[in-house]
Amino acid sequence: MTAENIPHRNAEFAQQLVQRLCEAGCAGFVVSPGSRHTPIVMAAANTATPVEVILDERSAGFFALGWAKAAREPIALVCTSGSAGAHYLPAIIEARETGVPLIVVTADRPPEHQDIGAPQTTFQDGFYQRHIKGYLGIGAADDEQAFEKLPELASLVATVSQGKPGPVHLNIGFREPLWEAAPRALPRNRAIETPEPTPSLDELPKLPSTQRGLVVAGPIQEAHPEAQAAARAVIQMARRLGWPVLADIASGLRQGPENSASLVSGYDLFLRSETVRSALEPDFVLHIGRMPTSKIVFTWLQALEDKGTQVWNITTDGQAHTLASKPRLVRTTWRKLGNYCQATSTETSPDPDWMQGWRRAETITQEVVSEQTAEVAIWEGEISAIATRIPRKGRLILASGMAIRDADSYASKLPPDSECLVNRGVNGIDGLIATAAGVAAQDSTRQVRLLIGDLAFQHDIGSLAAAATRPNLDIVVISNGGGGIFEFLPIRQATDKFDRFFLTPQNLNIPAVTAGFGIASYRCESASELELVLAAAKSGCRVTEVVVDRQHNVNIHKTIGSAVRARLNKEFLLEQVDGEGNTTPGGGLEPGKRFSGH
Repeated sequence: MTAENIPHRNAEFAQQLVQRLCEAGCAGFVVSPGSRHTPIVMAAANTATPVEVILDERSAGFFALGWAKAAREPIALVCTSGSAGAHYLPAIIEARETGVPLIVVTADRPPEHQDIGAPQTTFQDGFYQRHIKGYLGIGAADDEQAFEKLPELASLVATVSQGKPGPVHLNIGFREPLWEAAPRALPRNRAIETPEPTPSLDELPKLPSTQRGLVVAGPIQEAHPEAQAAARAVIQMARRLGWPVLADIASGLRQGPENSASLVSGYDLFLRSETVRSALEPDFVLHIGRMPTSKIVFTWLQALEDKGTQVWNITTDGQAHTLASKPRLVRTTWRKLGNYCQATSTETSPDPDWMQGWRRAETITQEVVSEQTAEVAIWEGEISAIATRIPRKGRLILASGMAIRDADSYASKLPPDSECLVNRGVNGIDGLIATAAGVAAQDSTRQVRLLIGDLAFQHDIGSLAAAATRPNLDIVVISNGGGGIFEFLPIRQATDKFDRFFLTPQNLNIPAVTAGFGIASYRCESASELELVLAAAKSGCRVTEVVVDRQHNVNIHKTIGSAVRARLNKEFLLEQVDGEGNTTPGGGLEPGKRFSGH
């Protein structure tokens, strides 16, 4: 083919590609500067679909992840050749684990440039390996063989939203000249229909007839339009059956008053008591979503399963989401689960004593937390409780580490119509600012708040460039001088190595950093200051730094934990034994007995 025809063929193929992306429901394009992907960028720019430009491909990957999470529709990532596409990998891993539809399009050099040491050229076909749902490589867009692969391309792109959503990878070589002004218009091919495969599913078995049932809802982040509807059907069924629901902060079930009758909060604190775990042991557990944020809950579920308690692990992606040695998996779809829960009835009347036991543990826990924190300096649990008071229809993003754990423990409810979006596929601290910026970009009318630690904030400083243009974005930074979560781990005892290798204290001047990006910043040292700042009107992206004494925070957590266990042991045990072996009456059950009401 002569060189003068190459830009026209490049343009034609890029048009065909972009057309098929849009037919697959692509809600937007995220592109990073470069040259080799010029034909695709120009084709995307000539559509009505939104296009965002993010300088750093690593930030771009997480930006697209956040956008797709919020939209529950595919977002296309487009970059140039060389190492550019490698920076997408962390976001792609997260998308694969949590079911977020991303279409990754990496431009490449043509075959004759491969494996000869050509500049900006590497082996791009293996960038993402097992972290994608599918891959298609096209040697050169101007070759006739490339156009023969259009049906295969359409089929691959369609899979991004089929079953459990996830990422796919298209790697396309482009010869030069990449583009020229006013290339002649070329016809587009007819859209190719791709049938959705029918998954192999289990029949949902008949629900056990028991009054001591329990629902555990882990994070439900899968970007599937039917996921939240099915989760709501589960909690409605639990209300009819009189079963308590332990709903993770990222489950989507803590929003709205209609769920309150079944939700139980504070479970991470009160299930630390062996006495309470024994008293409130269920006969049956229905587990939906991923493994809960609370380690106490998912290790308790593991122990229940391993001792023979019937636990249904509902899976829509084929993964177990449990640590049990021989888990009971029920493979289904969100739609089928929702229909099942709506149709399920039982001849067994709800047992008010069963729910009463859970409510009693919840109430005692709330009382103890209030007593122990009534007149203390600001601590991270309090920050989480304040930061989660987002506006109605707002969106909350919680960083991994202590931010999500404290919010899970101390923020009992979220406003109606709000969302909590988290990167809990691999629980990384990377890309959180970019993710929040992508969520904010999806709908500028909805307020977005990111709660993040100082190390995670520093890890993604470059993404402040993307955040700066999002006036609906609020970033709250917990500044505790390092990786505070490690203070709660056994490695804390390695005092001679702990600070340098694990705490990794930094000396970041957050106001100076944010000023460089044109972002307003505030510094708070008390709960009242934080509440005032967050309640104040703002005109652009805002960063609020909340300074916390790390050791004070650790002490408060430990004090609360000890006090909750002590009170619960007193209330749930018939007799208490002091250090000298003397017994005193308690207010609840004998050791090992299960709660049956009073």
